[in-house]
Amino acid sequence: MIKFFRKIRQDLLSKGKTGKYLKYAFGEIVLVVIGILIALYINTIRENLLQKHYIISVFEQIRKDLVNDTLQLSVDLKKIKYTNELIIDILENNVPDSFYSNINVDSYDSEAFRPFRSLVTDFINFQPNNKGYDLLKTLNNKELVNDSLTNGILSYYSQLNTELPEYNKVTVELSKRNIQEYKQYVWFENWAIGKYDKNFIEYLKDNEDNRKRLAEFYSYYSVNETYWKTLKQSSGNLINLIDKQIKDPKRLIK
Repeated sequence: MIKFFRKIRQDLLSKGKTGKYLKYAFGEIVLVVIGILIALYINTIRENLLQKHYIISVFEQIRKDLVNDTLQLSVDLKKIKYTNELIIDILENNVPDSFYSNINVDSYDSEAFRPFRSLVTDFINFQPNNKGYDLLKTLNNKELVNDSLTNGILSYYSQLNTELPEYNKVTVELSKRNIQEYKQYVWFENWAIGKYDKNFIEYLKDNEDNRKRLAEFYSYYSVNETYWKTLKQSSGNLINLIDKQIKDPKRLIK
């Protein structure tokens, strides 16, 4: 193609048709410019399309993170609720004496009794998945629609990453403190290695210090239960919003 245009220019010059040559040269320049503009336009469209696909993939990652978080919150809530119910049963004297008297070397590690061994020393330390949120923060605000979904996601994670560490910290520190204070009792070493000790069973059944620890732990864990429920509900709401808007990318992307 280049040789073809060059031949035309040479023929015009050799025949002394300078005027036609200049018109031809100008036309050739226009064609080159148009070609460049078309290439730039196509490249811009391609880059915009890739950017849109990337932005959608970010929201899809956020959705995946929220789904995984919701599943984990469901597991955590079940455990927190069960622990709180056991503590209430003990504090309200709903656990019969026969339950404690039937605990022995064989039943000490049974599914029924195992939760009683760590009511004030176990804890939930929920860690959310932030991969999608971190990607969202790197996007240029000009590329996103300033709508309720984007703002809702940013607000949710910002608040979550501020409040959640405090909830985790309280129960972790309380659990560690209870373990430290357990050291004063003769049964501590057996308890630590998961070995049956009659003295520990008596402590659970009658010791006032144990009841105070249970009441204190419940006061924090019941708050955690309420907060975990709120997190699960908020995560579910965001998932529903993403499902609705991801079907219409124009609502997410300018």
